[in-house]
Amino acid sequence: MNYLMILLVALVVAVPSRAITLEEILANHIAARGGRETITKIRSMKVVGTMETMGGELSFTQYFKNNTKMRMDMSVQGMEIVQAYDGVQAWGTNPMSGGSPQLGGEAEANQAASQANIWGELIDPTDQGLTLEYVGAEDIDGMTAHLIKVTNVNKESHLVYIDAITWLEVKRTITMAMMGQEAEMEMYLSNYKDIGGVQYPMQMDMEMDGQSVMSMKRESVEVNIDIPDSLFAYPGN
Repeated sequence: MNYLMILLVALVVAVPSRAITLEEILANHIAARGGRETITKIRSMKVVGTMETMGGELSFTQYFKNNTKMRMDMSVQGMEIVQAYDGVQAWGTNPMSGGSPQLGGEAEANQAASQANIWGELIDPTDQGLTLEYVGAEDIDGMTAHLIKVTNVNKESHLVYIDAITWLEVKRTITMAMMGQEAEMEMYLSNYKDIGGVQYPMQMDMEMDGQSVMSMKRESVEVNIDIPDSLFAYPGN
């Protein structure tokens, strides 16, 4: 082999690669999703799909508006269930609890408020009361993912995994309280589709301890459609 070539290879190997920053990861991720300008033009969304759980299958329709309102209508075994947030209070109906609309507490309102954000938590996280921290890279099924720790004002945190090639989110891990104990849920995001110039995952699979607990499939997504505020309003007002 040419000695000059050997020397060049040795120099390349000897020079350490520059560490990537959180800002670079976020910039690449936002660009891969469609760009900040396109993402922030999304003001409303309607999602229709199905969910498969250990208890069977149900259909759902989700509505989102202005990053402040959300509603999910679910149909399972002939029963209609509603979970909603009007921007201030969370409420819902459940036939197994009498069927009449019931207001949720502060915890339900906080959770619903985070779910109402159409743009995602990695767009303007500070405005959402979130702190981001880059915690390193990890191998997922042979691919490299960058891990971002997301922490809210209540010091609750979860991990978001960004694919180092596509720069799209491929996984997140969330610690949940179940029956008085903490359990870690892993959610895998896949089958991205361009909707209004923005990439959205159409498949989400949830696992605990390596066992599938839920699979969500988005069959259709519509953006920037007219959705009346009354759809989100608590019927008791």
